Amino acid sequence: MEKMWFQEKRSAWMLLSILWFIAFSGKLSRFVMAVFQVQIADDFHIARSLVAGAWSTNLLITAFCAPIGGMLVDKYGAKKVLILSSLFNIVGAAVVCLSSGPIWFYVGYGVISGFAGIGASTSYVLLFQWFKHHRGKATAILTSASSIGLAICTPIFVSNTWLTWQDAFLVTAVLGLITTLPLFIVAMRTPDETAKPSQAAANPADKTKKPKKQGVGLANFLKHPLLFIISLALFTCGFNMGTVEMNLVTIHQINEVSPAVIAFVMSLLGIMEITGVFAYGYVLDRMNKNMVMALLYTVRIAAFFVLFLHLSWSPHVFAILFGITYLSAIPGGLLIANDAFEEKGKATGILIMFHQAGGIIGALVSGIFYDMFGNYQMLLILNGALCVLVACGYYMTNKANFAKRKFTTSSARETSQA
Repeated sequence: MEKMWFQEKRSAWMLLSILWFIAFSGKLSRFVMAVFQVQIADDFHIARSLVAGAWSTNLLITAFCAPIGGMLVDKYGAKKVLILSSLFNIVGAAVVCLSSGPIWFYVGYGVISGFAGIGASTSYVLLFQWFKHHRGKATAILTSASSIGLAICTPIFVSNTWLTWQDAFLVTAVLGLITTLPLFIVAMRTPDETAKPSQAAANPADKTKKPKKQGVGLANFLKHPLLFIISLALFTCGFNMGTVEMNLVTIHQINEVSPAVIAFVMSLLGIMEITGVFAYGYVLDRMNKNMVMALLYTVRIAAFFVLFLHLSWSPHVFAILFGITYLSAIPGGLLIANDAFEEKGKATGILIMFHQAGGIIGALVSGIFYDMFGNYQMLLILNGALCVLVACGYYMTNKANFAKRKFTTSSARETSQA
């Protein structure tokens, strides 16, 4: 019998460590783009808008590939799709590193690396299969790869003047190859508890213990309130992130916040991101997930209200409130979807696509609103309003689920008495 660590198989924790490093290496190219976009534009003698266009193309292709990858996961398994996704990242980074002109740069980063989006759902599907008691913590650890990676890589990239963007992309390709190799070496077998359909049919008693889960077709999306709420929640999360990542510093500057305070609150935001994702991961394993997510978006409502007021303490309080919720909306939403829907890869892919769409639209709308009003107040109101809808939606679905469970229990009791 395999050794257990904290009620989970040791191989599950080993898998998590592999997935963390794969996520870290996959995000590395975005850190490089954020730091070296000026150098890239200068070296190729192109406008920065063309560099930003490669970034936008990457996000767009990633968004469209997410549900496609989810369907491939359901058909061929998460392991194969994750390996293919990692190879897209490696090849894309290698093409950029060797590129001699802007066209190859655009193809490598904007297109080839964008196709790595087919693996957007794979890590979550694997974790949900392998972890039974610590799913919230496992997804929190995986999600932290982005923030911890940013905290580690940004100072290295910024402080080393001798490091070029070609060097950074070469490191990305090599690190991606190193982190992908364990997928071929470690036996990432399907866990015993996720029985194949034939096995499930051979054990009809198991069917009676758990209710049949929903499919994820278009009809179910239109009529199933939970899937709609989770989709809206992840779209809102992406919209919030697009707003904050693109405009938070500018919002503070418009309101004459000193550079020292801006630097401090941005660091505070990063610290709270990492703290918050582990805190919510712990809570998600122990409390009602719908209510935890309703609370999360309620905290975001308070955060945007505080930022809207633009008081002297608003930057600090916003960094604390929004930071603590920053990375937890995706794991929470996907955990709820995993418990409710049968086609896990497809459901996860569709939901991640909504999150990506929210980020793209949030970044675009912010510029439009500033041109229309000369400030970001309406943008903050829209962010707060979306969070209100999501918080109410999670609360109402939880209330409906509670009433449904109560009715089912009462019916079963009456039947047994009869």
